[in-house]
Amino acid sequence: MKRCLIIINPSSGKHIIQNKLDRIIGQLTLQNIVEHFEIFYTEKKDDAYYKTRDCDENQYDFIMSVGGDGTLNEVISGMVDSHKKIPLCILAAGTVNDFANYLNIPNSVNGIVEMIKNFNVISSDVGKINNQYFINVAAAGMFSDISFVVSKEEKKKFGPLAYYFKGMTQLPQQLSTNLHLNVTVDDESFEEDAYMFAITNTNRVGGFDGIIPFADINDGKLDLVIVKRCSVTDLIALIKDYRFGKHDKSPFIHYVQGQHIHITCDQDLTMDIDGEEGTHLPIDVHTLQKSIQLLVPLK
Repeated sequence: MKRCLIIINPSSGKHIIQNKLDRIIGQLTLQNIVEHFEIFYTEKKDDAYYKTRDCDENQYDFIMSVGGDGTLNEVISGMVDSHKKIPLCILAAGTVNDFANYLNIPNSVNGIVEMIKNFNVISSDVGKINNQYFINVAAAGMFSDISFVVSKEEKKKFGPLAYYFKGMTQLPQQLSTNLHLNVTVDDESFEEDAYMFAITNTNRVGGFDGIIPFADINDGKLDLVIVKRCSVTDLIALIKDYRFGKHDKSPFIHYVQGQHIHITCDQDLTMDIDGEEGTHLPIDVHTLQKSIQLLVPLK
């Protein structure tokens, strides 16, 4: 029987997620899968990070993160900084949950229990950007700040639609974005005038699937996608290309993979890191290959 540390962000739909967690704990106990649970509730930013970093992994067989992408980022950052090798189980309770959806983590109680029972573990890369980490995406430019300007109240009321509503209200000013980027990816250097860019570990960004078609969490590479400066008509054409799964071949996209990415810009930009406000440009990004272990469902 196993032992589990549960780190939960209680602001993530407290009553609903607590009810689901109670049922999961009950099933894991009744089925003799887990014999001991320690539950830690976060109260403020970085609580999940410090709890994960400072806990003794010899006391647990796995850690469970309960919350959204921001909570998950803190837990993973704590695991990487303390070199923990025990698996991480994700119980998604945020607004978008890009990383959990990429992994096809189940939402149902029975699905989570079955996943823990099977204990199927895979390795995952993590991105390091300046002195921070990301598991899913680091982005800047047009619409990239939407995730951390939408209030918690708006997220609770509208769910993922809150981002789209906010984006539509800011559309005119967002279309005026013009970034001059100097980029080095491994040994290749180039310049682009761009609306925005994203460095990703998975193919899901902002709730959209397949944005980065060749991304893989254990290929040892990060994927850089730059949306070039273009006309509104060209942007509409790019959106159509995305709908048909051929946007990576668009002349308005610069797409490249690499282990080391360095970007400077003519503007002071704040990065969106896994949905939270992060470091500023310039940025130096590295791939930390297979640095964490994840529990995932059997295929």
